Amino acid sequence: MNENIICRKTQDDLIKKLNNPPLFSIIIPTYNESQNIVNLVNSIYTCVKDQGCYEIVIIDDNSPDCTVDKIIEAFDEKKGFYLYKIRDTIGVQSHKHFLIYPLQDESFFIKIVKRKERSGLISAIYEGFKSSISDYLIVMDADFSHTPLHINSLIREIRDSDCDLVIASRYLKGGRIVGWTSKRIFYSKFATNLSKLLFRLSNVSDPMSGFFVMKRDVVRRMEFNTSGFKILLEILVKSKSIKIKEIPYTFADRTNGSSKLNSKVTIDFFKSLYILHKHH
Repeated sequence: MNENIICRKTQDDLIKKLNNPPLFSIIIPTYNESQNIVNLVNSIYTCVKDQGCYEIVIIDDNSPDCTVDKIIEAFDEKKGFYLYKIRDTIGVQSHKHFLIYPLQDESFFIKIVKRKERSGLISAIYEGFKSSISDYLIVMDADFSHTPLHINSLIREIRDSDCDLVIASRYLKGGRIVGWTSKRIFYSKFATNLSKLLFRLSNVSDPMSGFFVMKRDVVRRMEFNTSGFKILLEILVKSKSIKIKEIPYTFADRTNGSSKLNSKVTIDFFKSLYILHKHH
């Protein structure tokens, strides 16, 4: 993974000033999540403020519902935050970059990468990896289907054990899904079992999870070449000799905004299986 840190000097100056580099990075891809994202950031702050310094890295695919504007409005100087608008172009990509940090609290800061166009979930998460700086990378959705409270369990597990990757599993004993129709659960389990069979992932109950934490070294030199929604599956297929652990959690379907699941996502999933199978 080629590092591409946004506004390195500004970021380094900030960390030097705070004398508190982030211990973990929370990567959140967004598209039309204006109804959720501010509440999610606030909920993360409430839930994980005792875990040490962290950064929230939001990768937005130019949401037409003004997701990024909502974040900037919510975390302005009146609310005790400072905003850096960083150079608009890095390399050949025309993205807008923002760095937001609280004027008083030194436990977290927010990075935003607003991409020029919608380029897919996996590429968004990969952009988040490259724009983060901590040793532990957490991936989660913006729609509250992944409860911020579980971040504590993920962080504890990976810091207290010798694991390289800890997955929040819907299908491990103690985990469950709330709010899905029986039809959607059937399709999810079918996709999960097919993936496990194709890639011999017998030691993982939920290779399709979108909620997990890993050490940066797992993806430091990894290249991603699928366009589906399931980056964890690609990581599992391409990783060699990593130690994995799962913890159960309750997945709750979104209450605000609309699902991104459509026929294109299904087609991309099967394309991804084909590409990964060739690699495997």
